[in-house]
Formats: sequence, C-alpha cells, structure tokens
Amino acid sequence: GNFPANYNGGGNDNFGYPFNELYQNGIGQTQPANPRLKWETDEMLDIGFDAVFMQGALTLTVDYFNRDSRDFLLRLAASPQTGYNSLTRNVGSMNNKGVEIAVTYKGMSGRDFNYSAALTLTSLKNKLTSLTSQATYLTNFGGLTLVGQGWNEFTRSYVGGPVGEFYGYQSLGVFQTQAQIDALNAKAPGGIYYRAATKPGDRYFADINGDGIVNADDRTNLGNPQAKLYGGLNLDATYKAWDYNLFFFGSFGNKVLNYIESHLESFQKRGSEGVQNVSVEYYNNYWKPDRPSNRYSRALASDENTLNNVPSSVWIENGSYVRLKNITVGYTLPPSFLSRFTLTRVRFYLSSQNLFTITKYTGADPEIGIQGGNATQNGVDNGIYPASRFFTFALNVTF
Repeated sequence: GNFPANYNGGGNDNFGYPFNELYQNGIGQTQPANPRLKWETDEMLDIGFDAVFMQGALTLTVDYFNRDSRDFLLRLAASPQTGYNSLTRNVGSMNNKGVEIAVTYKGMSGRDFNYSAALTLTSLKNKLTSLTSQATYLTNFGGLTLVGQGWNEFTRSYVGGPVGEFYGYQSLGVFQTQAQIDALNAKAPGGIYYRAATKPGDRYFADINGDGIVNADDRTNLGNPQAKLYGGLNLDATYKAWDYNLFFFGSFGNKVLNYIESHLESFQKRGSEGVQNVSVEYYNNYWKPDRPSNRYSRALASDENTLNNVPSSVWIENGSYVRLKNITVGYTLPPSFLSRFTLTRVRFYLSSQNLFTITKYTGADPEIGIQGGNATQNGVDNGIYPASRFFTFALNVTF
C-alpha cells in the first residue's frame, strides 16, 4: 500500500470571496488540527547482489526488501459534529516485502547489428499488521464515492491481510427456476433466503456463514487489487542507420472492481429518479425464461427490492495485462549526405504510445491504480478515462 504523509492542519485554495465584483482567491481549513499526529516511521531490511557474466554482456541484479511501517497515516472520516469531512490520523502498522530483479543483455551480430534487452520484475506482498484502534479491519474511505444500495462499503482491509481487498457477496450464479428459490426459502429462518422479491433471473448469493439466510453478515473478501508481480521489458536494436525501441509493461495477479459494469447492467439511475442506458452485451444476454443465463440477471426498472447489483464477485475481474507502452522506429541520414548541407545529424522517427494491450479485463482499461490517493480504494473502475493511443512523426536536426 502507498500511504502519503500529511500534516496537522489542512488548507485549500479553492475558497474565495467576491471583492469589487471580482472573485478573489482565499484559503480555508479542510480538516481539524490533530495534536496527536506524529511522523510515520519505517524500518527496512534490504539485501541484494549484482553479478556480471559473458564478459559484461549479461548483468543481473537481485534485491530483497522487507519494510515495516509504524504509525502510517490515513485520512479518515471525521465526526459530523466537527464540521469537517476528514481527519488525518496515525492508523497502525503494515509490512511490505518482495523481490526486485533486473536482467540486462547486450549483444552484437556483425558490424551493423547491435541489440539489447532489459527486463525488470518486482514481486510485492503487502500486509496490514496492526491498527491503533484495536479494530480488526479498516473499510474504504476517502474521496471516491460509489452510488447505489450497498456500495458504501466495497473494500475491507483486515489485520493480517492486504490493504484495500475487495469485499462483498459471493455469487453462485442466477436462479433459473422458482423451485430453487422455494427450496432455499423453506430452509431459511423466517422463510426468506435473501429477498422477498427474488424470482427466477435474480442473483443467487452464497450463504457464507451457513445460517440459512443471506444478509450483510455473508459478505466476504473477493480479491486483492495489488499485483503479485509487475515489471517492464525494454528492447533496443540498431541496424546500420535504423534504430528500434520497444517498451512493454505488465501487471499480473491483481483484481479489478468493475463498478461501471454494475451500472451498465441496470436500468436504474442510481442516486436519482429515472432510467439509464444499459450495455449492448447486457441487452443481448440478460436472463429471460426463453433465454436463460447464469451470468446476467433479469432486466428490471429498479434494483431496490431484488438487490442484484450490490458489491459482489460478479464485478470482480482479472486485472492482469501486458501493454506495449512505446514503440519507436528511427532512421538517421548518413553523414556523407549531410556534409553538403552543413548539418551534423538528421534523424526521422515514428513512434506510438499504448499501441495495444493484452488482457482479459472487459472494461475500458485495466491500468487503474489508486483512486484519490487512498490505498483502500485501489483498482476500482468507476468509469476512468482509458489511456490514449498516440502516434508521433518527428524530425531531429542538429547543426
């Protein structure tokens, strides 16, 4: 997890007032002072080694790190009576450990062809080790608000587990028949397994604690947004006057909460009256008696009674990806040609950024990261703008 340091009293220059019919900038306090606030302290063990092979053509660097952070800082929700939204506090301790590996190889084939490859890999394991409040977990908090019933809580960070782990109901699919529902209702205390309005085509959630009913106590951890492994591969080559570069970046083992998909599978306009559009995928596949589905629930104008679209494993996806971040092809004019123009060097090149991405994630972009700078809101796709694809043609001239 990444927890930036803060200070006792916060300010913001987005406050102001009119003076002589002109708006003047001002400052205002956004959170109360906390006299108990103290610096976060880190203890870190770092062990590594470097090795060189093949007369320097191949190099290897391996580094193991283990960092304990005590009194780390987080921005928590402030009591309503204070008049502030948040308060920075020392929350607890956590541990980050992992291995970083870097491998570089430089080669040559004949006089005209040179090439090199550099691979970097990092494995990271994050664990919340204690909380100063003696609580067993932290819930999500910060500037990211997800609208909809049940969406006030979508992560829980348990002591002994990773920070920002997704939290919700475990889906077992979609009810196909009324007989399925009746059988569960018959065994449930009070005669209702999940919702009184449940019918075929509604979500079938797991009874995690085994008490015969499904409610908030059956929510469970659904996956870690932090990558188990990430890294980059840089490839360079030159052949006579041509030069080439490719840079790949990948992230592996992380989960993404596709919140925007829960919007696109519901006609209900969350937070206000009215209806909203659904995705083509949902429209073509939603459950109907003559077109059953074990993934897409039935179409309803409102989700308030059935609660099909609450935080659940339905919206958790594999966030692993490999992306070609940059590719460049260049050509440098020969010096013999440039001598007649009194030019030292002329190079043309064509490059592209984010040319393609290999991923199983169904959303717009798997490269999401932390929302609002808060590690308890990591990997949440609430409609973020995807990485743009760029193409550049350029000319470099040296006189």
